[in-house]
Amino acid sequence: MVERVCDPSGFDCHWVIRPNQSLSWRSAVRIYTVIALCCLGIGLAFALHGYWPVLLIAAFEVIVLGIAFYLCLWRSQIREVVTVNAEVVIVEKGRHQPLEHWECPRAWARVALGHSSIAWYPMRLTIAFQGRQVEIGRFLSDEERSVLADELQQMIGKSDWYQDAG
Repeated sequence: MVERVCDPSGFDCHWVIRPNQSLSWRSAVRIYTVIALCCLGIGLAFALHGYWPVLLIAAFEVIVLGIAFYLCLWRSQIREVVTVNAEVVIVEKGRHQPLEHWECPRAWARVALGHSSIAWYPMRLTIAFQGRQVEIGRFLSDEERSVLADELQQMIGKSDWYQDAG
């Protein structure tokens, strides 16, 4: 999911890129609780009839499901912020605060949308400068990546920054 935020003059834009999150933390806890209670209830019923290994297997399943829920929701909190202004292009990646920071002069930045040699691999969106590059939007669909690449190329390629600002 891509959200574009620009100042009124249009010379300073930010793109907030994040994965689609179809399930909130609260909803995930509710669903997990229902599944865990059902699974453990069935395991307990079997344990009361003498089949106690079923309860152990059910408990293991509940633990693995909890770990899977947590990892999926944790990964959906990743954010990438691309900032383009008159001087620089800045890419910041992180969860609640930027953990990675990449910066280059806007005039030298190049946006590249590369296709893989393998047909079913997703496209790769990068911003490059002097042999260094940063990949953005790994969790986006190819269509979203293409739209973002077009927007970034238009914004970075603007040559009238200082003329319109004056």
